[in-house]
Amino acid sequence: MNLDQVPMVSTLLRAARDANEVLLKEALRDILINGVTKEELNSADKSGRTAISYICSTNLTNFLDIFLQLPGIDVNKPDNEGNTPLHFAAQAGQVDVVNMLLSRSRSIVVDAKNNLGFTPLMKAALQGRTKCAKLLLFAGASPVETDAGRGMRPEQWAKFCGRYSCAEMIEKCARSRLLEKTSSCKWSNDSLALDKPAVSRSRTNPGQQQGGGFRSKFRKVFPFTLPFRDKPFKEDPGSGTEIVQYLSAAALCASGPVVLPANGNSKLIKSIIRPLEVPKLEVTLANNMSLIRKYENSSFSEDTESVESSQPAISPSRGKK
Repeated sequence: MNLDQVPMVSTLLRAARDANEVLLKEALRDILINGVTKEELNSADKSGRTAISYICSTNLTNFLDIFLQLPGIDVNKPDNEGNTPLHFAAQAGQVDVVNMLLSRSRSIVVDAKNNLGFTPLMKAALQGRTKCAKLLLFAGASPVETDAGRGMRPEQWAKFCGRYSCAEMIEKCARSRLLEKTSSCKWSNDSLALDKPAVSRSRTNPGQQQGGGFRSKFRKVFPFTLPFRDKPFKEDPGSGTEIVQYLSAAALCASGPVVLPANGNSKLIKSIIRPLEVPKLEVTLANNMSLIRKYENSSFSEDTESVESSQPAISPSRGKK
């Protein structure tokens, strides 16, 4: 479009390029009164820069606020080198402009690349714009994007240009973001693992492993040997019924007298049945006169013996007179 045919557009671009606030007010008043088309609003000069691109290079946030409210404004239109308004704002270190672009414009592209593959974060890192780089990172800019020439990341470009504080800040943000991703993946894997059943990693047959575990537990409770000790757990379908029979028989023997099945193992039955030895007790009834007399006679005989032993012996010579 020929800018000479539209004086309003040429005035707007010239005022934005020169940061002339008086001309910008006149151009914006004319736009608000007479209106403007989308093509005229986003028209560019020979370098490919638009009016909003020039305004983002300066700190004219009051005019930028009005531009962002105009319908049809394109905040991602690049110039001839592929730089968007966000590239120029981040490179110039305009913190308020970067914050306004990221917060007010929904269609902003944070990781837009120019013809050399540089993102706005790389532009901020090259110039050491730490605050702008932090805003871009908080807005979702990627710290691992590389350029098309050297293939370096933003913090590497910051170190290459001697912007060590900016490089350190970008590295910290990148590490914290990586930790957040790994922790979220870990929790998701744990939540998935809780829903899945545990898988055995042993090389043995699961049937044999199950039978071996049962046999070991059974031996701890019942020390005697069973006839199915060397048989696999799944080969004999009746082994489970035999175990139930033996256990029920053992429980009945422990609780009281019972007749064991005759078809069972005799050795096993003999090992289960153990003779009970009950000591014999004498019960003394009340008013048992025979036992009382027996006790009195025994006590009387003991008393007489003790008395006789205590008296002195009389010699026979003294008894004769």
